[in-house]
Amino acid sequence: MRDSGQMLQVTHEAMVKAGVDVTAIYTKLGYDAEKLSLRDLRTPHQQQAFFWTTVEAVTGDADIGLHLCPHMPVYRGEVLEYLMFSSPTFGEGIARTVKYLRLVSDAIDVRLIQDETGTHISVIGTTSEAPQLRHTEICVAYELIQFAKSVSAGAFKPLRVQLRCSRRSDIEQYEKVFDCPVTFDGKLGEIWIDPAILEYRSPHWDPDLLSLHEELAEKRLSNLVRQDLIERIRLLFSQRLELDQCDLEDVARELGMAPRRLRFELTRAGTSFSDLLSGFRFALARRLLSRTEEPIENIVYLTGFSEPSTFYRAFKRWSGMTPVQYREGRRDGSVEHKPTKEDQPA
Repeated sequence: MRDSGQMLQVTHEAMVKAGVDVTAIYTKLGYDAEKLSLRDLRTPHQQQAFFWTTVEAVTGDADIGLHLCPHMPVYRGEVLEYLMFSSPTFGEGIARTVKYLRLVSDAIDVRLIQDETGTHISVIGTTSEAPQLRHTEICVAYELIQFAKSVSAGAFKPLRVQLRCSRRSDIEQYEKVFDCPVTFDGKLGEIWIDPAILEYRSPHWDPDLLSLHEELAEKRLSNLVRQDLIERIRLLFSQRLELDQCDLEDVARELGMAPRRLRFELTRAGTSFSDLLSGFRFALARRLLSRTEEPIENIVYLTGFSEPSTFYRAFKRWSGMTPVQYREGRRDGSVEHKPTKEDQPA
């Protein structure tokens, strides 16, 4: 499961506005804040627990998620926001938008429920019980409310919020942030609403624009599915490279796909199997050369090459220098590391 960098962007802006030492946080996380393109990131969801543990440690605030909420900008969901605006009613907009939440996160499931207990938006997060994810739950609930207020011109007002996490601060702080009563230790996260809001008519409703926005959402979702496929392939590379079982047929078999289908999907994603394999090998070789003392003779085989001469020629083609020159340049600072997608964790 992965989260869009847009989620981190919102949190980052809140931390900066709140005066949090973001440099100390990113240093502990191993990020270079100046070079971090937050919107383009799509990070493994399990990293959120580590992220919030670090933020707690730097700030000394056990309820930092709650205290960041007032500083958070309204989430601008781009195509999700467009779908809400161009739908005829708020209820229909919610029904459309939740189909594309993967664009924001694979770990969040939002459902609109109307039953004998009333009308409520259920926010189902990750199954992980890591206590640090309380901050994600609080921030997501807050941002959903602010997003709903934004797309309804302020007409949306929560009646009550139920959180799965326990209370760490005075209840008054939670109720001030959410502007409604708040309860804790629930089985699910819930935002209770007046059903009348579902009939709120968008002044921007346009059937033609709605069709265009749905088409755009479908396209972005398809691109995301293909990107997920690429990440799965990179993970297989990391597992199979040393075994010398990294040809397209082997990987396709592992993915449960026909080789022809795999070629087609990669072409649609603007790449090829050979390009992915070369990029992965190059990124792995650079990491081993710059971060370890592993002999180059071993790196040859760790990167899936059978002969040193083949590895040397490939590395020279990729970087314009020999492996020895690259390692020495990284040590003396004359060669700068330029992160690529292959450098991100799978």
